[in-house]
Amino acid sequence: MTNADTNVADYVIVGAGAAGPVLAARLSENPEVTVVLLEAGGENTDDRGRMQGAFFLLWGGEADWGYATTAQPELNGRQIYVPRGRVMGGSTAINVGAWLRGSQADYDGWAGLVGDKGWAFENALRVFRQIEDTDRGPSEWRGSGGPVGMADLPAPTALADTLLEGFTEAGYGPRGDVDAESPYVADRYQTIFPEGYRQTIADAYLGEDVRSRPNLTIITRAFARRVSFDGTRATGVVYRKDGRDHEVSATREVVLSAGAINTPQLLMLSGVGPAGHLREHGIDVVADAPGVGENLQDHLFAPVRGVARPGVEGSYPANTDEATLAEWRAGRTGPAAYWQQNGVGFVATTPGLPGPDFELMFQYNPDLGDGTLFSGEDIAGRSGYTIAAILLQPRSRGTVRLASTDPEEHPVIDPRYLSHPEDLATFVRGLRASHKITQSPSLAPYTEQVHPPVDASDEVYEKLVRDDATTAFHPVGTAKMGDSSDPFAVTDPQLRVRGVQGLRIADASVFPTIIRGHTMAPTVFVAERAAELLRTAQ
Repeated sequence: MTNADTNVADYVIVGAGAAGPVLAARLSENPEVTVVLLEAGGENTDDRGRMQGAFFLLWGGEADWGYATTAQPELNGRQIYVPRGRVMGGSTAINVGAWLRGSQADYDGWAGLVGDKGWAFENALRVFRQIEDTDRGPSEWRGSGGPVGMADLPAPTALADTLLEGFTEAGYGPRGDVDAESPYVADRYQTIFPEGYRQTIADAYLGEDVRSRPNLTIITRAFARRVSFDGTRATGVVYRKDGRDHEVSATREVVLSAGAINTPQLLMLSGVGPAGHLREHGIDVVADAPGVGENLQDHLFAPVRGVARPGVEGSYPANTDEATLAEWRAGRTGPAAYWQQNGVGFVATTPGLPGPDFELMFQYNPDLGDGTLFSGEDIAGRSGYTIAAILLQPRSRGTVRLASTDPEEHPVIDPRYLSHPEDLATFVRGLRASHKITQSPSLAPYTEQVHPPVDASDEVYEKLVRDDATTAFHPVGTAKMGDSSDPFAVTDPQLRVRGVQGLRIADASVFPTIIRGHTMAPTVFVAERAAELLRTAQ
C-alpha cells in the first residue's frame, strides 16, 4: 500500500495489470483528483519473473490466478491452462513480454465497428509513439522516450537468425520491424526486458515519483468482490483485505481493469450481466447486459517441428535449475537470460485478406513432443527448431460464466476452441505455410526429420491441432465495446458500461475483435485512450 488508507476517492480502479497502472498514473497527474488503485495480488518481488527464460516458474504460484478452461470437445476433451497475473503488473509480470501491436486493419476495424475514429490506427499509432521507449524510434512508426522500455530479444545462437532467413527464403517477406509499415517481415521481436530485466507495465508507469503522489493510493492484496451501486449508479468497490471486507467509494467513476476473465466475473457478481444467468445465481439484476461474458476470443497455436542431422549444432537448450538462476542473478547471463521462441513472421495464407491470418513464432530448440514423433540415435540430444503457427483471427467465440456467487471461486471459462468449422481448415493452411519454411535452404541442416511430414494429408494436420494446439494466452472480448445498434456491446466507444452510470472498463475485455498480434501493447493503448476520455469528462 502507498500513501494513507482511504475510503473515498474520485476514481477507483480495479486491477494493476496492463491497464490499471496506466490509468492510475495518468489520472493522478492532476493534483486536484484522488485515485485509488486496487490489486488482488502483492508487490512483484519474485525475481524469477524478471528473467526472460524463467518467468514461467511463477505460473501456478501466488502470482498467478491459475485458471483453466472447461474440457474442450474439439481439442480431444483437453482442459487448457490459462495463467493470469495476480500481482502488481498483472500478466505483464508473468508473460513472455512480447510487444507486438497488431496490424492497421485491427484498429481501423475497431473504429468501424464502434463508430468512433478515436480507435482507428492513425490515433493508435500516435499513442504508441508516446508509449514506447525503443531504439527503433523515434520514427514515423516507433516511439522513443516513452514510459515502456523495450529491447530486441537476445539470442545465444545463430540458429535464431537462420530461422528468420528461412522465412525470407520461403518468399514471405524480408527482415524488418513487424510493428512498422508492414507486418509481412521476419523480426527478432521486442519485449519489455530492457537490459535483460523485465519492466512490467506497473514498473513503467508507477515509479517511485508517481507512487509518492499524495493523491494516489495503491492497495495491494485487495481482492475486489463487487461494485457497489445506488440504483444504477456505481458508487464504489467492496474488496477483501486481511480477512475483512472494506469499501472504497468513488465520487466520479469506477474503472474495471481486471482483464478479460476477472472483469466479466466482477460485473456479474455486481448485478451487471445476462439477467437470466444472474437470476440463476440469485443475484439482483442492476442492468441486463447480455454481452457480459460473451464474445470470448483467444489465440491458439500448433507446432511444426524439425530435428537436425547428427552432429549439427545450433540449439541452446533451456534450463531453469538453481545453478542457472544463480548465474542470471550474478550477471544476467546463461540460459535464464534467453527466451528460446524469439523470432516472428506474419503471413496471409489467402490472397486479399486485410491483414495476416497467421503469426509464425520461431523457436531455436526442437519440441520432441511425446518422444514418438522422431526416430534415430540420440534424438533427445540433437539440435532442431519449432515453428508455432498462431491462428490470428479465429471465428470461434466462447464465454465466461459464474460458477457461483463466491467471488473466490474461479469462473467457468469456455473458449469453445475450434467450434467454428472454418477455424480448423484455416489452421491447416497455417501449418502448411510453416512447412514451407522447413524446406528453405538455410534450414536444410536442421531438417533431417520434420513433423508432420511435408506430404501430410489434411487429416494429419487436423489431428496435430486437436492433439497439440494450446493457448497463446490472449483472452479478450468478454465486455466488448460497440455502438448502440449492437445489443451485445457492453460498453460504448467511450468505454462507459451501458445501462449504468459511473462505471467504465479499460482492459482487453473491451476488444470487439482479437488483435493480429499480442494483447499487452493494445491493452496499454486502451488504457491510455481511457485516461484521455476520463480527463476530457472531468
